[in-house]
Amino acid sequence: MDKNQVWEAVLKRLSEKISRMEFHTWFKKIHISEISGGSVLLNCPTEMNKNWLENKYYTVILSNIKAILPEIEKLFFKVDLTLADKPSSNPQIFESEKKSPRKLPNRPEVRLADGLESRIIHSKFTLKNFIVGDENQLAHAACTAVAEAGLKEKKKYSPLFIYGGVGLGKTHLLQGTANEIIRRHPNATIIYTTAERFMNDIVKAIKERKGDEFRKKYRRVDALIIDDVQFFEGKEKTQEELFNTFNDLYEFNKQIIFSADRPPSSLVQISDRLRSRMGWGLSVDVQMPGYETRIAIVQAKIKELELFLPADVQEFIAANSRRNLRELENILHKISAELELSQVSPTVQSVGKIFRKLNPEEDLITASETQTGLAKSPDDIITLVSEYFQIPATELLGSSRKQEIVFPRQIAWLLCKDILKMSFDAIGRDFGGKNHTTIIHGIRKVSSLSRKDSATARHIHALKKDLGIKK
Repeated sequence: MDKNQVWEAVLKRLSEKISRMEFHTWFKKIHISEISGGSVLLNCPTEMNKNWLENKYYTVILSNIKAILPEIEKLFFKVDLTLADKPSSNPQIFESEKKSPRKLPNRPEVRLADGLESRIIHSKFTLKNFIVGDENQLAHAACTAVAEAGLKEKKKYSPLFIYGGVGLGKTHLLQGTANEIIRRHPNATIIYTTAERFMNDIVKAIKERKGDEFRKKYRRVDALIIDDVQFFEGKEKTQEELFNTFNDLYEFNKQIIFSADRPPSSLVQISDRLRSRMGWGLSVDVQMPGYETRIAIVQAKIKELELFLPADVQEFIAANSRRNLRELENILHKISAELELSQVSPTVQSVGKIFRKLNPEEDLITASETQTGLAKSPDDIITLVSEYFQIPATELLGSSRKQEIVFPRQIAWLLCKDILKMSFDAIGRDFGGKNHTTIIHGIRKVSSLSRKDSATARHIHALKKDLGIKK
């Protein structure tokens, strides 16, 4: 066999073991340059292609070459830029490969009675692959507790109400909880749905005079999970049906989980009695993750997408994804698409262009700017906050419960956490020996307030700006 025949045989074997996208992206322009002395030299069209094959596919390529040429012991890689403009040396393998029909996501193995349907619960969402940070730790812990409880146990957190802005992981938590319940209890009956789907089912039931079927569908489950319940505001008939459904499920000790963009108390166009019931159990918020958590999310996502990104690019993405996590995922998908088409390694500059297209009004910052500033210690923050709010620094360290003192004190805690990356225990020690749970509560309270109250958000922004933080 000559070297082209060898490589053709290797490609046929690899095409059966590697996903179609990976195979086309990384192997289409590869050529065997030389076979000698128990080694094979592969030519690659770009430096990134070379690095990717060396780091990710070395073992699988070598094992498949050895299956054809047992004497081969080593692989070497070389960049040949001219290959980028040349056709594949084995076009028939890539052209003859037919696309498989795209499969719809499989339904999870959850038993539903006749006529009982659930929205697809995606298996990719689990509680284990949810990246946990200070901003979502309580919500994740609550979901884990719900999922680990026995079906017959008295429900401690029913309803569980998760709230927060768009794209912060609420749906991941809801579906991850459903998947974990199913894993532990394969015969459990779970309905995961959206507020829109629930309303559509009600409209359909009214039109077709099938109210009894609707009630049976939603009232004979082990767990009812409804996403985005803020869309029930102003829908009186829907609220009435949900109220009655809630009462039945609650009475029979079933698990109820809701999500929304704000807490139950802020859903002012939902009836008092339903809003009250939504708050009966545990309400927890999820917030935009901090820089370190975003780094972890970027790393998890590029592993999932099988992307190779330099560390400085990862940090740049994490530093500038400040709105929500969907923005972060959108950036990574665009990088993946551009990489597949151009096979040019992403840089901070090229990723910056993607950010500017999406958010032309926002200033881009470097990773170092998210973490550096004028504040070097808690004393720096205490001094600045006391001057800003015109109160003595000793009051910030004291125990006064006056609102005009508590509010600046909680902002100071938040700044210590965000800028100095202090632990809750450390903040408590530096602020007069306060309990870490007090610190957690205070930070969450003022952080939540900043999302709803523009004056609070302006105070925090102004203080960060004074501290040299451009975040």
